[in-house]
Order: sequence, then C-alpha cells, then structure tokens
Amino acid sequence: MNKYLKFITLSTIVLLTVGCSEEKPKNEHKGLTGFVIEANYEKRALLVAESDKTSATEGKYGVEWYSLNDDAILLDSKNSKILFTDIEVGSEVETWSTSPSLESYPAKTDLSKLVVADDVKHPNSDMLQKKAIQAALNFAKNLSDKPAILIVQKVEIQKTEWLIHIYNFDLGKSYELRVNPETAEVS
Repeated sequence: MNKYLKFITLSTIVLLTVGCSEEKPKNEHKGLTGFVIEANYEKRALLVAESDKTSATEGKYGVEWYSLNDDAILLDSKNSKILFTDIEVGSEVETWSTSPSLESYPAKTDLSKLVVADDVKHPNSDMLQKKAIQAALNFAKNLSDKPAILIVQKVEIQKTEWLIHIYNFDLGKSYELRVNPETAEVS
C-alpha cells in the first residue's frame, strides 16, 4: 500500500507540473520566401514579399508584415546568428512563424525564424543585389504621390547593369528599372 500511495503521489505531482507549465509547444510553420521590401527597426518588423521565383500563383504575390518574436532565431545562409538590424531592405529571406497570419493585405504575423540568403554581387562591380534593389525601390516610390506596396518581381544581372522588375500593387503597374552597378543611378 505504501508503494501504491507513493506512485499515486509522484504521478499527481508530475501531472500537475506538466499540466500547469506555462510553456506551450511551438507550432512553427513556413512563411514566405522573398525579398524584404520594408524594414521598421523601431517596431521590430519586416515587410516581406514573394517574387516571381517564389510565388505559387503567377501574378499573385504573398506579402506579410513579420513582427519579431522575443525568442526569434535570425540566421545568415551559413546558420550563423545575426542581428535584426543586419537584415536590410533588398535582402532575400526565408521566414517561419508560430501564429496564423491575419487576413489582410499585407498580412500580419509573428517572426519566429528568418534565414537571409547569400547576397549576389554584380560580376563587373562591387554592388550587391540588395543595394540595387534598394535603389530601384526608392526610385519606384517616387513614381507615385501615394504610399504603395512595391513587389520585387524579378532581378536580373545584365552585362553592364542590374535589371529590377518592380510591381506597384496599388496602381497595378509594372516597372523595368535599370540600375547602374557603378553609380547606383536608376533609369
């Protein structure tokens, strides 16, 4: 009887400890893969949009605001930890989340994990792809008086320039922008 009582007491303590634990298991799911098109370092949030390369449906692009979790994992392509401020507009990223996206456009969710892809360098210059994307996005923002969701559809390396295809979701317009890799001038 004494062994039986000890077993019941121990089982009850284990069940209460596990049952009352505040830590919930993570139910992490894959988010978007695409380009960071806006970064708000004060609010610890990133706006990520799919490109032609990653969009599941032609002409339809997933766009999400990701708010950084306190325990989010941020990595470079070699699985080394990075700082949130190391993630720049124009960076190509893969995202994960633990909460469902809010039904809006752009959607909103948490960021539990992010991996930044290696940046590509222009073969005839030191200009990185993300810098060319930044220049193209800044140029495209000035083409309209209103704020807009700008989506990087495609990035191509030409012999003497970067060719950045940007889609203005709000206006339904596409732009083919040429970025000089030496001067960062956009035309």
